[in-house]
Amino acid sequence: MDAQLIKELIKYVKDTLDITLVIQPWNGRADLPFSLRDQYAFYQTKIMTLPCILMVANSKQETTPAVIRKNIDLLRPRTGKAEIIYIRKQLSSFNRKRLVGQKVCFIIPGNQMYLPLLGMDFREHFRKMQSKPETLSPSAQVIILHALLKVKQDILRLNDLASQYGYSVMTMSRAFSEIASLGLAEVTIQGRKREMILKGTKQEVWEKSLEFLRNPVRQRLYLDQSVSVSDGIYAGLSALARYSALAESGNTVWAISSAEGRSWTQKYRAGELSVNDLHCNEIQVWSYDPKLFAVAGVVDRLSLFLSLRDEKDERVEAALEQMMKEMPW
Repeated sequence: MDAQLIKELIKYVKDTLDITLVIQPWNGRADLPFSLRDQYAFYQTKIMTLPCILMVANSKQETTPAVIRKNIDLLRPRTGKAEIIYIRKQLSSFNRKRLVGQKVCFIIPGNQMYLPLLGMDFREHFRKMQSKPETLSPSAQVIILHALLKVKQDILRLNDLASQYGYSVMTMSRAFSEIASLGLAEVTIQGRKREMILKGTKQEVWEKSLEFLRNPVRQRLYLDQSVSVSDGIYAGLSALARYSALAESGNTVWAISSAEGRSWTQKYRAGELSVNDLHCNEIQVWSYDPKLFAVAGVVDRLSLFLSLRDEKDERVEAALEQMMKEMPW
């Protein structure tokens, strides 16, 4: 049981605090009274720079918080400056409240932690974790677009998004933290689940996030118009012509994913893909798959706006304004 519980503890602290614990057996156990050795297993670790002794309950039956407090007081003279943390797989909400009342540090993996003496260190840790990014990562941008374009319900669930868009749970966790650090959403932890709720209406979140959202176009390739781009969808001015009164040009613009872009660059020499002339179509390689939010073979309005907002052509600016006015928030 100890090994599994320690594994769950390491994962819970990593998922919740982004701290990787290195846990080892505590060599002071042999000098303890039998009553303590019988009730608990003991391990040592560090949380940030603070040494800690983990007092892991052996019994399936809950001990009263008053007894746990006495056992910690008995243990403390033997632990030096290390903080003692009570660890248990399960604990009733009633006893958790009583442990808080007794000022006992404890962690129930997947459920709750109470570490009051680490408060100052945690505040500094979270300040570093939540420093504002200059731009959102592609995964964080996907979450924002998902929330604005696809979601009717208020709650966004980390595990569901990771599964839906093919990101790791860790990548999605970092993306959640990015979005929360910018004040665009509020992230809550329910056991092992992380959930997020946007702050404000969809249009308000869009306007607040604009300065942090990036142009999705990572690379532009150019191919003769005779070459078929069967895996692309309309982007750039070709897409804008479908969302507005802008006249479509003779050169089609397509968007493809990074994986599809690698396939094209392997198929053609670099020189064949870099020259733009009157007989070439443009292929945009995006930082996230443009098909994720495409509608009827056309890139979504929000990503299209981000890809064209730096254009200085008055016709393009007017067409973008028309498109966004018709955005169905």
